[in-house]
Amino acid sequence: MRCVRTMRASTEGIVRHWAKGTNGKIIDPIPNDHPMPEDEYFYWGILRGSGDMIKRGGHDYYFCDHAYFKAGHSNKPNWYRITKNANVNSSFSVHTPHRYEQYFTQDLVPWKTTGTQIIVCPPTGAIEWMFDAQDWLTTTVKTLKQQTDREIVVRDKPLNPQIKIENGFTQLDGFTKNKNQKPLEEDLNDAYCVVTYNSMVALKAVCQGVPVICDVNCAAYPMSGNLHDIDNLNRPDREPWLWHLAHNQFTLEEMASGYAYNCIR
Repeated sequence: MRCVRTMRASTEGIVRHWAKGTNGKIIDPIPNDHPMPEDEYFYWGILRGSGDMIKRGGHDYYFCDHAYFKAGHSNKPNWYRITKNANVNSSFSVHTPHRYEQYFTQDLVPWKTTGTQIIVCPPTGAIEWMFDAQDWLTTTVKTLKQQTDREIVVRDKPLNPQIKIENGFTQLDGFTKNKNQKPLEEDLNDAYCVVTYNSMVALKAVCQGVPVICDVNCAAYPMSGNLHDIDNLNRPDREPWLWHLAHNQFTLEEMASGYAYNCIR
């Protein structure tokens, strides 16, 4: 297992914890003009070399990023999602409810069948690059207009990460700030559904009772409906899916002990 450095003090510790739990070797990102030794790899995020290495393909990897529940670096404990060979866990497997109920339980709003707006959350600049999704917004809005007369509201991420190529790697090139949007809760209040490529807004929407349509690269994919059947959206049982997600995010201690690796290897 080769664990790729993030080149950022705030996230280097995550790599160290994973390396400890897997007897991994911590390495610098490997430039595109250098060969990648045959091995499993661990990555945090998609920038600063990680995404470049993932896009080269040909290897198994474990991908870590912000959690489905209690995301961020200031929780006690901190939680992070980890997925094998994917950006998120968009599959579904049967799990017991105990982990979700112990750490993440929340009230679920009953599914809505009303609402006048379709909230569209496009991919960020970084996600567009990672998944070659530059045309997603244009294509999606065009399809929606063919299927419905409902109002379409495009909602960008408040801080939308942009990219640049520097020193042979795809790097963060600052953020586009979107200041003129309503708070998310206000948009969801009158939402008929949320349509997104892979935004975590989909997870919040499902818990607020708002149906979603999303790409397979979104964690809410098991809950997703179809653009071409927008008047007949999915409203499935949500709790087994939430239990599944709870079993696919981990603390630093669970990484360092090897528990996380053994759960998803």
